[in-house]
Amino acid sequence: MKLLELLNTQRNTELPTSSVEIALGNLHTTVPSLDLPIKADSSDWVIFIDPERMSRTFEFVKFNHMDYFVNELLRYQEQVGHHAKITIDYREITVETYTHDINAVTQQDRNLAKFCDEIYDDVRFFDRETM
Repeated sequence: MKLLELLNTQRNTELPTSSVEIALGNLHTTVPSLDLPIKADSSDWVIFIDPERMSRTFEFVKFNHMDYFVNELLRYQEQVGHHAKITIDYREITVETYTHDINAVTQQDRNLAKFCDEIYDDVRFFDRETM
């Protein structure tokens, strides 16, 4: 008997059957599992055509926050071997990405956009006095 089965037997509960149940554990949601995962209806990323590409401008209050964002993005790009166009205009950084081989947005570009969003969100938690 597996440890998880044993623990669940002792608690007299059933094993989760879906990835949603596994992820939520004992938490309950009012959203039916068929509607998960929830995706945003809108995004700050803009899609342009000719060539198809994604673009977003990030604004920063402090230079050190912007510096962190750019350095993390550059490291990520080197790690995955996929590079975006980065334009710096004072405290605004515009990131534009698409896969040049096919002149279209691919999963690599969506992953890069998601990474940008994540590190931008990280900046919000920096101590404003120390950075």
